[in-house]
Amino acid sequence: MQIRAYFEEWSRRPGERVRMAISTTRPEVRAELRRLITGPGAAGECRIGSEAVPGVPVITVAGRIQHSPVGSYARLPLGDGQADGRLSLSCAIWPTLPGKGPQTVWAIAHSGGTLKLVVANGRLSLTHDETLVTSDMPIMARNWYSVVTTVGPDGSALDVYLLKGHTRKREARNEGAGCTIGHPETLMLASTGADASRRAIDCYNGKIDSPRLYSSILSAGQCRELHLTGISKVPPSADWLIGGDWSSGMVKSLIPGVPDGELINGVERGVTGRNWDGRSDSFIETPAQYCALQFHEDDMVDADWSYDLDFTLPETLKSGVYAVKLSAGEETEHYPLFVMGAKTEGAPALFLASTNTYLAYANDHLAGLDFSAVMTHDMVVPHDEKLLFTDPEFGRSCYDTHSDGTPVRYSSRRRPIINVRPGHPNWLTGSYRHFPQDMYLVEWLERSGMGFHIATDEDLHCEGAALLDKYKVIVTSSHPEYWTRDGQDCLDRYLKSGGRLMYLGGNGFYWVTSHDPERPWIIEVRRDNSGTRCWDAPYGERTHVASLEQGGIWKTRGRGPHGLVGVGFASEGWSKGSGYQRLEASYGGPGATFFKGVNEELVGDFGHVLGGAVGDEVDRHDVSLGSPAHAHVLASSTPLGNEYQLVIEEQTLALPDQGGQHKPSQVRSDMIYFTTDNGGAIFSIGSMTFAGALAWNDFNNSIARITTNVLEAFTSELPAE
Repeated sequence: MQIRAYFEEWSRRPGERVRMAISTTRPEVRAELRRLITGPGAAGECRIGSEAVPGVPVITVAGRIQHSPVGSYARLPLGDGQADGRLSLSCAIWPTLPGKGPQTVWAIAHSGGTLKLVVANGRLSLTHDETLVTSDMPIMARNWYSVVTTVGPDGSALDVYLLKGHTRKREARNEGAGCTIGHPETLMLASTGADASRRAIDCYNGKIDSPRLYSSILSAGQCRELHLTGISKVPPSADWLIGGDWSSGMVKSLIPGVPDGELINGVERGVTGRNWDGRSDSFIETPAQYCALQFHEDDMVDADWSYDLDFTLPETLKSGVYAVKLSAGEETEHYPLFVMGAKTEGAPALFLASTNTYLAYANDHLAGLDFSAVMTHDMVVPHDEKLLFTDPEFGRSCYDTHSDGTPVRYSSRRRPIINVRPGHPNWLTGSYRHFPQDMYLVEWLERSGMGFHIATDEDLHCEGAALLDKYKVIVTSSHPEYWTRDGQDCLDRYLKSGGRLMYLGGNGFYWVTSHDPERPWIIEVRRDNSGTRCWDAPYGERTHVASLEQGGIWKTRGRGPHGLVGVGFASEGWSKGSGYQRLEASYGGPGATFFKGVNEELVGDFGHVLGGAVGDEVDRHDVSLGSPAHAHVLASSTPLGNEYQLVIEEQTLALPDQGGQHKPSQVRSDMIYFTTDNGGAIFSIGSMTFAGALAWNDFNNSIARITTNVLEAFTSELPAE
């Protein structure tokens, strides 16, 4: 993949500025803005149908390689008031990979060199050009140690104390050679900085709690006092507020004259510290137990490239999904750009692109897991996707874990994203998923002749109800899984005010999601220990720092999808999909209007994704879980295979026979319709693969007829009950 790129903003309005950063090994790249008008076609076709955009010239830019920073660390300037000659530094550490090669826990740059505390091969060492002293305390992964270091011309000491757990050896104090410390300038946490390729040098993996600098040599008794209480009667010369300002990228200094510090490239806050006792699982209630920062050698939340394209969209540009087509030699890449309608314009319909979901899965490493038990097709991983396992500059998704096994809780759009490109194939479905599959829905809207606009999850979160109020109907993507509270509130108000919604996906409105208030290109997901998930949240770390929301699934917060859109997540699997069996409600009342022109009793037993309109992740209507009792259940899926398992949150015991053949009453998808307050209405189909069936046979099929009938009714007069 020789052309990589990303936009500064994923969504723009006509007349607004667009900036794009590009990295390529090619000497030059041709850039052209195009409007995307088709889905990807059949499995393996990977079609990218587009048309030229008048008024935006084709540009050729010089090629260059740009590197993304990898690895997180903190830079804490010490100011001019530090004393020369000697010092002590205290902190607590929770290393996750202490058995690896050298990792810099902290480093003090001073006028005479660099003093470092290093962990390597399960031991801590203090170095200054050469090793001064090594502790004989074994350092084990995921244990808290209090560490006090002293150094001066007459000698050095490493005093290490295991804070929790049973052990034969609780404390070790080792003394060694000394050195003269010049004027301390900067304290670095987790690395000495980045190399020429912008990778953190000898990056430490783990937590560091409450680093404090002292301008004197602490005695053995004073070191023990710090081990036992975490504080000293000796006043520090540098100290910082870590247990607060949870979402900030800055660390506030607590000492006059010492500047604030900076957190670089995804350092995590709101994580449990050395004294967390389990009485609360939120830093809101016990902030003093969350005075730790967490670092990873593979953190990457901002590529921070220079921009190569900078242009303004035409004032008259029509809302839609666009892409900048980048070409060099035989290689061509398309990177999508969502263009909203002008603020003064409205349209009958709004398609809401699920950019939160796109980000949650962005550059996921799920191909490293074994899904063979729940898929029946061959697993073919796209060549581009294999790069994710060898090049850390792509970053990770919220479905992945870091190299130390801790969860990835942040995902960023300021980086090249492999799986958010038109036509990109998906190994899990053997066809397409997420953004490429959503282009089927966009093509259907393009063909419908109905006026429509495009907006994103991020747009809704930022603009609120004013965004939705201009539209008669909102059309969702195939997988609107990740929602912020503000987004949910806006949609709920819209529906209660007479708005109409076509929920054309599966497993929607599921995970609590937050946007970083300082860095809007980042989402935060802390999964809690519920729901169908790829990792568990560490104990005590469910609360989002960006929004102070408790993480997990919305269902456990009393805001599940059943009560919002009438159906909710029931099952997932990746074997052969199925169709819907029409029910009595589809033959009379409002259902007859939606099924006008449809003679088949079984609809959607076809499709470009898994061979059916029902597949991948599916939702059912269930009054006991909050679905409206007055909803018309128009159709239900025909039986799914045992590769489709009942969702974890509906199982209290680990029991066999939870698949589609054993639990057909629960492992199913339902197509429903119901009215809401003030003339509103909701049509939900509860399946991710529905869009692939919509596009089947060039959109000439029963699913396309039903969906178009609903769109026409929702943008005009609803059928009588």
